Amino acid sequence: MAGTNVHGVIHRKSSGDRPSRTEGNRAPPLRPRDLISALPDDVICRIFSFLLLEDVVKTSVLSKWWRSTWTTTNHLVFHGFHGLQRRNHGTYTFDFPSLVDSVLIRCTSPSVKSFHITHFKYDEACRPKLDLWLRFAEACCVEDFRLLLITGLQFLYKLPPFLYCLSWLVRLEVGLCCFSLSTTIRWPCLKVLLIEYSELSDDILERIVRGSPILESLELHWCRGVKNIIIDSMSVKELVLIGDSFSNTEKLWAPRLLSLRVSGRHSSMFRLDDISSLVEAKIDFDVPGDMMMCCDLLTKLLEKLCEVPKITIGGWCLQILYVLEMKGVLSPLSNCQNLILRARVCQWDLPGIAYMLQSFQCLEKLVIYLTGLSLLKFGVDKEFEARFNFDEEDLLRSRKGNFQCLAKHLKRVEIISFANSFGSKHLLALIKFLLGDTLGLEKMIIKADLHAQHGQKRLETADLFKVLSVSRNVLSYRRASQNAEVIFKFPCK
Repeated sequence: MAGTNVHGVIHRKSSGDRPSRTEGNRAPPLRPRDLISALPDDVICRIFSFLLLEDVVKTSVLSKWWRSTWTTTNHLVFHGFHGLQRRNHGTYTFDFPSLVDSVLIRCTSPSVKSFHITHFKYDEACRPKLDLWLRFAEACCVEDFRLLLITGLQFLYKLPPFLYCLSWLVRLEVGLCCFSLSTTIRWPCLKVLLIEYSELSDDILERIVRGSPILESLELHWCRGVKNIIIDSMSVKELVLIGDSFSNTEKLWAPRLLSLRVSGRHSSMFRLDDISSLVEAKIDFDVPGDMMMCCDLLTKLLEKLCEVPKITIGGWCLQILYVLEMKGVLSPLSNCQNLILRARVCQWDLPGIAYMLQSFQCLEKLVIYLTGLSLLKFGVDKEFEARFNFDEEDLLRSRKGNFQCLAKHLKRVEIISFANSFGSKHLLALIKFLLGDTLGLEKMIIKADLHAQHGQKRLETADLFKVLSVSRNVLSYRRASQNAEVIFKFPCK
């Protein structure tokens, strides 16, 4: 009988332990319209890969023939919240580790493509059990392995030595885990690596990059301990840094990197030493503190990114840009062709948008993602704050003639928002300005998701009327380009 022996090894049932789905590839007798049962095994497994594991297991009640079919699935995704079940408007827990064991014992697939353990509440007592599950992943040649735990920083799970040499891993995600300081890393097939809430070091990061010769994407979320990010690799093309844990990082050196994304809240910002191959950058972060320090930081950052063709800018950066303008500091000219802004487009953001359009003289495409509530993200005195009070149309008209991108290059504008922010006066002033002054504009696409408020089954008539009214106003705006097309997309949820 399948089970777990005293040495902690999971004995799985073999494929011969279950009734064969077919004999000689013959499908079982079909009931009228039962076409699913006639599908080949690999198609059944493919369908299973799109379902939650609990739904896959539920297929066992369909018939005697389906009773063990679910055990052939090669996508095993266990979510710790599956250990919470609702009963009479409350919750009760059951033994999540036993649930995982029960499924693994019955698994008959010789190889498992995906094996995920997420939101599992971990402490030291769980270590033998977790080691056992990782041995299962090793035995099944798992390609996509995810281990995201819930625990305190004092109880980080130390990854076992055999995990560092799984030669078939293609994607690896680990969270609240501890890396060995000495174990050699050999991941010859690894292409995607995500590490979150973990303690790292320069040496560990170097060994990861050196031991993953075809690694393409590296994501570090809230990871501490890295002082210098050195990516000396021909294969790594994407680096993502999220969280507030990189404030002590001094520099980034990645001369072959193509994409860099930095987000979160940082008390300071590391130096970009060499990012000469970069084609895409996302800088959507906050740096609280001295305003002059922030201005100096952003100026140096934009100078480094001046040759990057695609840039994403967040609200903090836009606000600092206006401060630079008020101080008479010219923004570095940029060859960016595709600019993405993530902001509310209010009195705090609009001047920075105008300032940026003056600097991005080669801009061909502008995308604006409207975010939520926008606040001034740094401290100023009342006199300085008063300079953010202006007439939005007067502000844009005063810059007229300084926007070379509007006269020469800009062809496409996309504005993506929610219906409740669609009619803001600052956004409408920007739309009016872009339509009225962009000589080569071909398309302006405005997408506003229409969704009911919490507790409502459908949109209120007043909300729909507001959207239609604003749309009519936009269509009445003067267009500098005879070929300019305004397209509204209002998907309803």
